Amino acid sequence: MYRGKMKKKNIYFDELSSTKFFNLIEENSVKVLKTLKSDHRSSVKLIESDGKKYIYKIPMEKNTRKWQRFLSIFRGSEAKREFENLEKILRNGIDTAKPYFASETKKFGMVIDSYIIMEYIDGREGSMDDIEIICDTLEKIHSKGYLHGDSQLSNFILSNGICYVIDAKFNKSIFGKIAQAYEYIYLETSCGQSIKRYYKKHGIYSMIARLVDYYLIFWGKVRAFIKSLIKKDRYKKVEDIESKGSIFENLKEKAKNLKIKKQEENR
Repeated sequence: MYRGKMKKKNIYFDELSSTKFFNLIEENSVKVLKTLKSDHRSSVKLIESDGKKYIYKIPMEKNTRKWQRFLSIFRGSEAKREFENLEKILRNGIDTAKPYFASETKKFGMVIDSYIIMEYIDGREGSMDDIEIICDTLEKIHSKGYLHGDSQLSNFILSNGICYVIDAKFNKSIFGKIAQAYEYIYLETSCGQSIKRYYKKHGIYSMIARLVDYYLIFWGKVRAFIKSLIKKDRYKKVEDIESKGSIFENLKEKAKNLKIKKQEENR
């Protein structure tokens, strides 16, 4: 990864020709073919330049949330970190999207805007038909001492017989085989059916990982229940306010009617 500066913005690129994307974005002249994702977390668009397709990703949430902005003083932008992460994955011999260009804008040392341009993989999401090659890819990641970090089925893309990983955190496996076993359980959950025959068993580690999975599911349900109670309480308060308002309005209406009645009697 090379680093530079253009118009007071930090830029990161794989080769000098990739800096062309800066002018395209700055001049708002990038050709958008399709919006692949657009929500509070990120905006992902399929763009075209010189007849070639790319992914243009803006991490909206990380760019705008105050706490994330504060953290960016120490760790840089989400776009820069993703650029570095993709390079790390490729260096370890795992197939993923190639990063081309990233930019970040800072104010008072905090990142207030960033984006990344990366390779577009023309393929399809993984399915049960591809589970064997997906498990082999996950095993390869683990053999390097890393974890995928989000090993659900949709985060494996198949193209021309090659399995590409996307949205991978690619962190070191601190909890060893327990964490590795959990990644297969997480993948299995996203498949909706057993995939045990496609990967190596980890014995006691798989049992511990399964217990961790049960605990996380249980805790998730508890949190959802607590949130539902809080929401109900909020709705109740809103209803109370509305009912009190209705009572007040009724009293005003009665007072008004009484006043009109008295005026008529005086006549």
